[in-house]
Amino acid sequence: MMKTLFLVFFSAAFSNFGFAQQNYAPASPLPVKNLAIFGRGLYPGNDTTYRLLKHSGFTTLLLSSFYIHADGDLYSGDSHQPIIHNGKWVGDPSYVRRVLDLKKKSSISRIEILLEGRWYGQPPNTFDFIRDWYDPSKTVPGIVTGIGKQSTLYNICKVLKEVLNADAFCIDDESVYDSPSIIAMGKIAASLNMHMTLCPFKGYTYWGEILKSSNVNVVDALYLQCYDGGIKNEIKDWVQALKTKQPIYPIFMVRGSFNTCDSYKGSKSATEIETQLKEFKRDYPEITGAAIWQMEDLKNFVKMGCAVKEPTSGTAKTVADFLSQLNKTLKSGL
Repeated sequence: MMKTLFLVFFSAAFSNFGFAQQNYAPASPLPVKNLAIFGRGLYPGNDTTYRLLKHSGFTTLLLSSFYIHADGDLYSGDSHQPIIHNGKWVGDPSYVRRVLDLKKKSSISRIEILLEGRWYGQPPNTFDFIRDWYDPSKTVPGIVTGIGKQSTLYNICKVLKEVLNADAFCIDDESVYDSPSIIAMGKIAASLNMHMTLCPFKGYTYWGEILKSSNVNVVDALYLQCYDGGIKNEIKDWVQALKTKQPIYPIFMVRGSFNTCDSYKGSKSATEIETQLKEFKRDYPEITGAAIWQMEDLKNFVKMGCAVKEPTSGTAKTVADFLSQLNKTLKSGL
């Protein structure tokens, strides 16, 4: 029944957005209880790490991070090399194999692509270009502007859908904050039978504008950063400010981030994460999921021997142990 409703919605979406219908499979919906993990350090990755993720108990993997450059290429933040060049996939084939295998006999049921932008003081990328290219009336050398099926933005998203079978794009905009262009990205996602999620750390007005102008079947969740710039975020404040029908999932950063076993910029041990998540649950009883930032930091925790160096940071001595502890922590807190 759910799949039927989803197809009916997207058939209407194609008509409303002016795209020709394609034979794209419907994206995987959010799990009932969504335990998500961000996956920096997974391009191209290795079979061992992907195997750990498949059996981790986590339900959603957000592949991160990817950046759009001025020439229309898409880069992986892990390798600083393009994975889409001149409108075609040029990325590592072993990465494709690993990603496509993720959902097979696995706890992972949904795969998202994290689009990340610049921080303050960095040169333009990703959301600067989405802002500059989504309007078809604009002329940009070497770029097909707009969001139609011949446009540069549409093609980037289409390649990611076709090659990686991704279910959603996750928007991590921390600098540009141009809501019309992100609303347009949601229309591209709809045309590809994909979802879009949002990853805020501040800015009620900006994210609220996107939510108000987007169908809930397309923009279907928010991942709220509760570390670094979002270290003081209280989930109840976001629930009250946005009054959204979409679920809000807090993201926690583990010890091992920023190459330290200590708590830094809001990084937490598994025990500390559980405590804060239970507080969020009291304030937001409807909470149905949470996320961990990020796989690379779990590896750093183990590599640095944090369980021995700094016992208050946790007890995990292998990545498998750490994943298991975090999985149990999130389930307990929810």
